[in-house]
Amino acid sequence: MSTESYSVSQAARALGVSIPTLKRMAADGEFQSFRTPGGHLRILAESLQSLRENKKTRTVREPSPVLANRRERVEELALQAQELRAKRDLTKLEAEEEAEARRRDEEAEAEQRAIERETEAARLRRERLRLQEARERERRESERRLAAFRCNWLNKATESLPDWLSPAQRKEALAALETEIAKRQPDDEPIMPRLLAETAAALIAPWQAEREAQEERERATRQALSALSAFTTDAERARAAASVRKALENLPCNVEAFEIRAAAEDAVRPVRQAVGKRLLDERLIAWAIGELPWGSNDQDRARLHRECAAILAESPEDVSEAEAREELEDTVRDACEAIEERRASAQRKRQKAQLIDHGLTQVSWYLMRLKNDGEISEEDYWDSALTAQLKQLVRNELERELSGNEGTKEVEELVHEIIDEELK
Repeated sequence: MSTESYSVSQAARALGVSIPTLKRMAADGEFQSFRTPGGHLRILAESLQSLRENKKTRTVREPSPVLANRRERVEELALQAQELRAKRDLTKLEAEEEAEARRRDEEAEAEQRAIERETEAARLRRERLRLQEARERERRESERRLAAFRCNWLNKATESLPDWLSPAQRKEALAALETEIAKRQPDDEPIMPRLLAETAAALIAPWQAEREAQEERERATRQALSALSAFTTDAERARAAASVRKALENLPCNVEAFEIRAAAEDAVRPVRQAVGKRLLDERLIAWAIGELPWGSNDQDRARLHRECAAILAESPEDVSEAEAREELEDTVRDACEAIEERRASAQRKRQKAQLIDHGLTQVSWYLMRLKNDGEISEEDYWDSALTAQLKQLVRNELERELSGNEGTKEVEELVHEIIDEELK
């Protein structure tokens, strides 16, 4: 007899039934099965094959000749009906096409008549337009000569303006020149160069004086800003530039160049001092963060950064680097001690978790030893619910008792005590 067998899941798939159904069939003796030493159900392959072959199969019955003849007659009648419907559809389609052709011919005739009427109307409109254009040409020619005269001199006036004018100044100058040109006629051509030159000079004179004064102030501003440190930020440069502009705005227009430079330097000095203080603070904060021990994280560094920045913000502007560092030493030392304590606590937590895992692995081993020593029965040893209950109990006791500083031997002894106490 063959000893080949299937597992419960394999047999269930082979028969197309669920695992509970298969187990019920095995219990009813519908096929031969046995259990392994480990308690697993196995199905004999020969018994399973026999059960599959005993299933009834369905047969197909040939149709009767009478039914076949009736089916052929029905198909013949269906074909005749389709042929009649096709002839009716063809006749209807031909009639529709003929009607569509007549409609298109009528539309073409109507369209041709409309085109003839539109052609006659267009001829009459062209005749009227020709008469109107004859009257307009003379007027437009006169306007063209005037527009060409004004456009020519406006272009010349635009080209004569200096490039340094601002858009607003250029717009104002062109508006004034355009107003002056609009007063003139083509007969004024000979006097136009002199007239435009005088008008432009009168407009540009005050702007030229203002431009020269502004250039002197900009030179003083650039010179004052160039004295700032290379490590000055854009925001600090902007603040310095704003201070210089505000200081120069308060000066009268007729001041000397050296007075402008002195005012610009005075305006930049507070920003220069602030930059030096900021660079000192940055060096000291970088030193403080560099003193943190291994294991520090971004939060530690951010917290120390805030605390050091707060301390340095209260220090005077003229504080020395050594004095400022001395003020930060206590804060840095406290941060280092806190990090070391956190590292030690984390190490204890990790060690405790490892000890708990080790204690849980001892549950199964200790149960086996109790079974071998005859302290518990075979049934208790294989009882998964009991094992899970003991593991949960051991986990809870170890979570409460362990500190993380114990050794594995102590944990094993504690596990044995917990299990012995529970099994009493």
